[in-house]
Amino acid sequence: MQWLVGFWVPKRWITAKVELPIEHWKREHFLPFRPNQLIERLASQCNRPEEFDKLRPAIDDFKRKIRLQYQHHHEYLIDLYSQFDPDRDLSDRALEVAAEGSGSLISVDESICRSLFAEIADSLHHANYRRLSPREIQAAIGAASHWGVRLQIRFSSFRRLEVYGRGDIVTKRMKRDWRSFFRMREVDVPIYQRLVVVFRPKEMQSLNDPLDPTRVHLRMFKNIPKADIDMMLPGSTIRLSWLDTGKIGIPTLWGIFIMSSKLAKSLWIIALIGTLKVLSSFLFAIAIVLATIFYGVKSILSYTSTKRRYQLNITRSLYFQNLDNNLGALLRLETEAEQQELCEAILAYYVLSQAQGPLSIKEIDLRAEFILESLTGFPIDFDVDDAIRDLGSLGVFRMTDQGWTLASPPQELSSSSS
Repeated sequence: MQWLVGFWVPKRWITAKVELPIEHWKREHFLPFRPNQLIERLASQCNRPEEFDKLRPAIDDFKRKIRLQYQHHHEYLIDLYSQFDPDRDLSDRALEVAAEGSGSLISVDESICRSLFAEIADSLHHANYRRLSPREIQAAIGAASHWGVRLQIRFSSFRRLEVYGRGDIVTKRMKRDWRSFFRMREVDVPIYQRLVVVFRPKEMQSLNDPLDPTRVHLRMFKNIPKADIDMMLPGSTIRLSWLDTGKIGIPTLWGIFIMSSKLAKSLWIIALIGTLKVLSSFLFAIAIVLATIFYGVKSILSYTSTKRRYQLNITRSLYFQNLDNNLGALLRLETEAEQQELCEAILAYYVLSQAQGPLSIKEIDLRAEFILESLTGFPIDFDVDDAIRDLGSLGVFRMTDQGWTLASPPQELSSSSS
């Protein structure tokens, strides 16, 4: 069955792999653990497992509180996004039209839309995504990896367009090129393990398929090469390279030249007969016109075929790399944000519980990053501010003159909460 998988699934997606330990281009904020998984890893690292068991009730307590906070935020965010969701049921839209009156156009509250973008950005921040700068996006436009396509983006069609990435790592993929005499070889490809695109179109668009300007779209992708970020952006059009243009144009011009020369030779013989001079000139002109039309049609078909082939590459990329869209992507982001906040809080609590006295924010940060590097094998930039804010607001941490410390011993904290 392996040949069948290779037939239906492009081999470039099957052969892509990540070597361990992962090579990172930049220090990540992302903690690659689930909360329960992190708890077990910390327990196995602890010299005295019975001491860690005393921490579990307190950890379970603030886990419940953080999850309850996120549950409320989930409901608020779903209600907020429901006004801008492109995939809503028709019944919901009919209710909005009825509420607005007889008019078919539904107005958009710009303040609510700004609040939605702010909430989405906040969730992405807590999920440890990083917003890509315009320079990083522009660097991808006009370039393409071995597996991508050069595109043009109409930014003027969007009222707002934001791109977020996470997991800036290096993967291995297979490719052929002249350096290896067109044999398959492994190459390093810098990618984003997760990429999120949030956008809202304008009323006046230059898109092939116009989008509703009152809606906010979310797209989530996985394992995107940095040079192919523009393939995930909406409103992109294929831009043929000079090589592709040459493949289409040069054979066309050469064919016209060859056919014209052959016709000229044959008609020159006819032209030797004096009585057929006028007829030969007329036939020669008709032949040139027909040859030009023939090769023009051939060039158009070649151009269309090349664009369709590139469009197929984009479709395959979107099919195999798309994770979720719109409300589904939003809920996935909220889940990731909750998981990251829980892991950060658990790790900060563990660090402070193992300390002999109060610690400064810098000391908590350094100790947490040391533990993360020992668990993963690569450095991670721990977001200590989020952990201090969450546990401080829950009364788990308290500030003293010497630094941060536990509000009470783990046994007292768990018994008071129950």
